[in-house]
Amino acid sequence: MLGSAHAQDDSDDDSPTQTEGEEESDNQEENPLSPYRTRFDDLAERTIGTASKSVAFNWRRTDVQIAASSSFLFELNNFNSWRGGARVRVPTEGSILEFGANYVRVWDSPSSELLALTPYRQPGRPDRVELDFTFGYPLAEGVVTTAPKFFPAVQLVFNAYAEFRYLVHPTGWPNLRPGEVVTALLSPRLSQDEIDNLDRARLDAMQVDPGRYGILLGFGNDLYFEQGVFISPRLMVAVPLLAPATETDLLVWADFTLAVGMAF
Repeated sequence: MLGSAHAQDDSDDDSPTQTEGEEESDNQEENPLSPYRTRFDDLAERTIGTASKSVAFNWRRTDVQIAASSSFLFELNNFNSWRGGARVRVPTEGSILEFGANYVRVWDSPSSELLALTPYRQPGRPDRVELDFTFGYPLAEGVVTTAPKFFPAVQLVFNAYAEFRYLVHPTGWPNLRPGEVVTALLSPRLSQDEIDNLDRARLDAMQVDPGRYGILLGFGNDLYFEQGVFISPRLMVAVPLLAPATETDLLVWADFTLAVGMAF
């Protein structure tokens, strides 16, 4: 009896069993995609893929950008002021530095012509040259589609701007010696000699504003096409941070500018 029991046990041990590797191979034969599967947590820890082109136009890699600009000033008076000129933009460490030179043409409106018939006057600035020093900082950017659809996608950059604007009045310099002109240009407000000279060239309803420079803050978009052409609309608002020094009467006003240029 014992011998038969041992024989039965030996026969049980020799019976074939399925190993773990054999089970995996069976599963692979059943599902041929099994070797290519990866756990989600493993995927989350690795780079799945990269885009062949991340932006439509990489403005940060440009050396210089040149643009022509035009704007209309809203100085909260009855005079019309158009501004036109050019600007040079230089990308630097993710921001934009700009230098611009503009000529400002000022003319009467029907309201200012009627005001000239009264004893009252409004603060204003005669024809002049303006120099701009601007710092732009991108707040958001990305590739966007345009309308109509046949226009190509563009790189849109939404910028915050801070600008120092310096006003030059050559018509205020007659009869001034070179040293007096230099001294006047360093002053935050127009000298009395400059105001007297400008008083002969001003519009009839205008009281010459003495401020020589100011600060503007605002926002704008840069729309870059793939070829490097860009369009830059911008809205700037003058803030009276320097008003105590310049004694300006034009405290808060707006400037809407549109620039078109080429990045190289």
